[in-house]
Amino acid sequence: MVMNKILINTDGYCIGKIVERETKKIGEKAAQQLKKTALEIVQNCVDVYTKNFGEGDVGATGTGTVSNSKKGQTVYGTNGLIYGRVQSGKTITTIATLAIAQDNGFRCFIVLTSDNTWLGKQTASRFNNLLKKGGPVVFDWEDWKKHPQDFAESKFSPYIKDTGVVLVSTKNSKNLDNLLQVLNLSKDSNVPTLIFDDEADNASLNTNEAKQAKKGKNIVSDSTIFDKIGKIRREVANHIYLQITATPQSLLLQSLGHPCSPVFCAALPKPGDSYMGGDLFFRKNSSYCCTVDSEEINQLKKQEGNINPGNNWNIPPGLRLALCCFFLGSMYKMQSGDEDAIYSFLAHICYKQDNHSNLEKIINNFVIELDKAIREKSSATKHKEAQKWLNEAYKELSKTANLPPIENLIEELRHQVKSTLAKVINANNPDKQPNYDPGMNILIGGNRLGRGVTIEGLMITYYGRDAKQKIMDTVHQHARMYGYRQQLKDVTRLFLPEHILEDFGSIHEADEGMRQAIGEDPSNIKVKPVWVGKTLKPTRSNVLNPKEIVAFTPGSAIFPRDPFWKASEVRKNTENLDKLLDKYKGDEEYYEVEIDFLAEILKYMPSRECEGSSWEDRRIQEVLEQMKVEGIKKGRLNIRRGRKGLGLDLSNKPRPWQGSGFSQSKWISKPREQYTEIPTLLVMYEKGEKKKDWDNEPLYLPTLILPKHKFVFMFNSSQVFEEFEDELDWQTEEINEQEWLYAAATNPVFDFLKDPEEDIYTLKDGKPFTY
Repeated sequence: MVMNKILINTDGYCIGKIVERETKKIGEKAAQQLKKTALEIVQNCVDVYTKNFGEGDVGATGTGTVSNSKKGQTVYGTNGLIYGRVQSGKTITTIATLAIAQDNGFRCFIVLTSDNTWLGKQTASRFNNLLKKGGPVVFDWEDWKKHPQDFAESKFSPYIKDTGVVLVSTKNSKNLDNLLQVLNLSKDSNVPTLIFDDEADNASLNTNEAKQAKKGKNIVSDSTIFDKIGKIRREVANHIYLQITATPQSLLLQSLGHPCSPVFCAALPKPGDSYMGGDLFFRKNSSYCCTVDSEEINQLKKQEGNINPGNNWNIPPGLRLALCCFFLGSMYKMQSGDEDAIYSFLAHICYKQDNHSNLEKIINNFVIELDKAIREKSSATKHKEAQKWLNEAYKELSKTANLPPIENLIEELRHQVKSTLAKVINANNPDKQPNYDPGMNILIGGNRLGRGVTIEGLMITYYGRDAKQKIMDTVHQHARMYGYRQQLKDVTRLFLPEHILEDFGSIHEADEGMRQAIGEDPSNIKVKPVWVGKTLKPTRSNVLNPKEIVAFTPGSAIFPRDPFWKASEVRKNTENLDKLLDKYKGDEEYYEVEIDFLAEILKYMPSRECEGSSWEDRRIQEVLEQMKVEGIKKGRLNIRRGRKGLGLDLSNKPRPWQGSGFSQSKWISKPREQYTEIPTLLVMYEKGEKKKDWDNEPLYLPTLILPKHKFVFMFNSSQVFEEFEDELDWQTEEINEQEWLYAAATNPVFDFLKDPEEDIYTLKDGKPFTY
């Protein structure tokens, strides 16, 4: 997306106070980086707003009022993506963005949070506290739910054209209805608006997308929350919709004209050394990860306390070591720092509430027996066992922490461990949220301790959530162990089975690759691929249209279905390729060349995009760029000329081209066997004879063989690129139900989720969204 940049204000009072405050917390360098990122987001918002709605409303000289209202319309191309990391400070970036946007003419700010009252209140409180000095006035859904009209008249209207107003709402159906009513009742809302949708890949997407692709929108309506957000967007005046998430796979796989497809992205910079993320936990041989036997997790998930007969202190060894590490690590931190600080242990093995209760009994029985054993109030055997287990934990923590003598830690533990009993945080808990005690806290839960939740003082994580069909964005959002806790780093540990550790590692690698890809050119987000691990799925299948998704799978051979072949289209390209390829003479030779050279060659072999085809010229260029991100710099090139060229007969070949394309299987077999880790480009010289239905003009035809890499590159194939849409002869046809079923059945990405272990986050644990 190329556009002229509009001048913006950069140094308002409110953003100055926020930077001043954050400098004291995170240092000057990080605070300035925060401001730089927020300025980049606002610059994009102002530019996109101006492109879609006209000049004069926003920017350094913006009036703060709408001059060319498109209220009531769905204006595409007005979405932005704030792409952060799990637990990495996306909220403070959002607040800084809002403060700068206020100085550039935006006056109405809507903040949508997850459907969790506790988290929503936390978010509203943070916005209110940080925007008090010079920012807009902040209200939340509780302020208007009883008397929307009175609120609109007495609180919304007085400020909306002055300092501006922030409206915070959870993505709850009733709360969104009330927000819509406030906007409808307000007579003074004709102002530039920013909508911030936190965790926008969660409840905000149309969860009926796949059903509508099969049955039609006239039969299947939009899902409730998606529909209500759409109504809010049409009710406000001209606006920019900013989606905020650490897991944008589902957003990037929406079609270009979809209301949830982003047109620009601000990929937040990599956090500093104080952030603990995937680099810490999932690098090879990390000292901060401990693997446990997967059978241990399976046993813990068995109902009714079967693992702990007779309420004795039988406990799986991995869980026992995790708890002992937590106890000793907490004692160490209390002795060396603030003994009233909060230290937490998180057990997250399942969404089922009866398993939470079972785990609570197992942990609490162990705590009680351990307390008795170290105080020598039980048998000598148990005392000896407790000493052994604590020594094992001491040895584990000593890999990264400079601990005092173990006797000192155990002596302190003798006086404290008895009061450290587990708390279950799920829908059955009337508190609905952790209520931390000073010192040690053991938390057990599922969805309520998942997406968006920050566990205060998290030290030890025991994780066993294991869906049969792992969804990348869902699993990634379970990474509660990420975050800014530098003071606890030396005693931080993650306990999990080996196969789940490998999946987290693949997700982390894919995420980092996607970040690098987007970071190099965030404005060109529409052609960026979603990186997907081989055995993983990118996102929930119900939010995607299966006929629109294509994937480049490892080792596959792909080719353009409808290459340019008319004389007027290819003559100049053929001349250029004749020169470029002149020195590559041997038909059987596979020459080693730079990836960039393969990309250059492909630019002279253009094609028309075909619905359902994985090949699209710009997409192929992007995939070659992504290979370079992964360190693949070289490829192989094979030119097939023969004596007279291919001599393919178009009259016997359907166009768009199908089947195996232009190449023979024996040409493809060698690179698939010998050059598995790099791409190979086969280039076939075609005579293009008139008698065989060509245009009497020679041309070159490509087949690209992808490396047998560990990542799949996935795209939405419905994207229409602006510079091509007028000149290409699009060949599309309606897909019938049988074709749709075939597409869904043959692409495992779109297997509908039947595994009860796989959650779609809601307020109630274990129950998917039902609209």
